[in-house]
Amino acid sequence: MAIKIAIITSTRAEYGLLQPLIREMTEDSYFQAEVVVTGTHLLDKFGNTLEMIIADGIPVAHKIPIMGEEEESVSTIIGRGILAFSRLYEEQKYDAILVLGDRYELFSFCIPAMMLNIPIIHIHGGEKTEGAVDERIRHSITKMASLHFPTIQEYARRIIQMGESPEYVHPVGALGIDNIMAMQPLPREELEKELGIDFNNPVALVTFHPVTLDSADQIREQGEELFKALLAYDMHYIVTMPNNDSGSAILQNAIGHYVQKYPDRFIYRKSLGQKRYLSILSYVRMVIGNSSSGLIEVPSFRIPTINIGDRQRGRFAPATVIHCDCTYKDILDAIRKGDSLEFRESIADYDSPFGDGAAAKKMVRIIKKTDFHSERMLKKEFFDVDYQI
Repeated sequence: MAIKIAIITSTRAEYGLLQPLIREMTEDSYFQAEVVVTGTHLLDKFGNTLEMIIADGIPVAHKIPIMGEEEESVSTIIGRGILAFSRLYEEQKYDAILVLGDRYELFSFCIPAMMLNIPIIHIHGGEKTEGAVDERIRHSITKMASLHFPTIQEYARRIIQMGESPEYVHPVGALGIDNIMAMQPLPREELEKELGIDFNNPVALVTFHPVTLDSADQIREQGEELFKALLAYDMHYIVTMPNNDSGSAILQNAIGHYVQKYPDRFIYRKSLGQKRYLSILSYVRMVIGNSSSGLIEVPSFRIPTINIGDRQRGRFAPATVIHCDCTYKDILDAIRKGDSLEFRESIADYDSPFGDGAAAKKMVRIIKKTDFHSERMLKKEFFDVDYQI
């Protein structure tokens, strides 16, 4: 009898990472894998990326709206989500749910699963992002989850340090590397025509999200400092929409202002989609912003990442990453360093530490060996690490 698992996706970025695992599980008769779509996927203002999932040929079992088009408090969204997912789980009787990452929506999925004794499979645990509320969310999900797939050994040790049994902690690499290894990039000419850009000129990809622990005034100032620095360097920029976090509207206003005022320097897209995003990385000079992608996927392309501010503070940073504060001078200095011949030559042969492109296959093998109805899975024991105080 097939094991019934809900694979839940709420954002374009996390869906892009989950895609190889979704394909592995939905095509394997061992699983009755149902894709549940929620969050910003169902919002027009974020590009209605549900259509992207459908276009990819991914079967969508359930659509669960938990957000409105107007900005709402995070607590309201989580509360609405808990009610909606409680009803879904009571109706569908899943053997387990599978989630990725650290966004606040995960509370909507994981709290009712925990209370209904449905085991949680969590991907990308054990990481540190001390500049964002995601840090606390991620570790909370780790304590709710029963099976863990961190990307590297360092993150696995941290999960075990939190009391999770090593038997259920498996560092398998990053799903984003699976996508890169399997991808045939879109032709350069096709992207140039679609975006209205010439990659013969220096181009950077920019993704800057709100720092959720900062105030509205701080986020507004950060947006201004970023765009002033971008304008000061002779480069063109493809800018993507920030996450739907507190402060997102402030950054969207800043983006809209500069895109409208300097259309010869900035190209804006709500959502590029996974293949288009990764294809663009094959042709740009660098990535600028504060997205986790700059530290995980981008290094595989051996191009610089300018990581701004403390949103990703504490996360493992490959040698391709240049950290800087969110000030005009620091951002500009970092861009200059990243675009220097010396730095580019220093990373020309860099190998990513995030796996060999087989993370999805490794996860499937481990999930198949897991008894989700065992007493150890449902009644977690705290694993004590020897430590002298």
